[in-house]
Amino acid sequence: MDMISELVADALRQARLVRKCLDAKAIPLLDPRHRTFAGDISRRIASRKIVNEAFLHDLEAFIVLVSKEVEAGTTIAWRGHEHDPDCGYEFAIRSDRATAFRILVDEMVDLATMVEAALDAAEAFTIANALFET
Repeated sequence: MDMISELVADALRQARLVRKCLDAKAIPLLDPRHRTFAGDISRRIASRKIVNEAFLHDLEAFIVLVSKEVEAGTTIAWRGHEHDPDCGYEFAIRSDRATAFRILVDEMVDLATMVEAALDAAEAFTIANALFET
């Protein structure tokens, strides 16, 4: 049970960081039609009701939405080597908006992973206890 508590604590800690990113940077940059969804996620984080399948589903949907914003604001450029233009590498050039969203996506993916871990650990605990009762 202590492990489950630690996983939930990790998810709550990460959720606080995601909420700060949402409120301070992302929500003002979002199109008005998506602000309500982001605001709902922020409110659910504030109420600390995040370790459930419904929140995880909504968070994953929002990750997809914000990832599309990152993609739209990113272009790929090629930088060739000075003496051999056939050799080189690609690199991403992101707008300020896409950069802000990219940071948020990374933090939300971490949160989704932590919520999944907490939910799976709780389910494993329930299953294990059921085995011992039989």
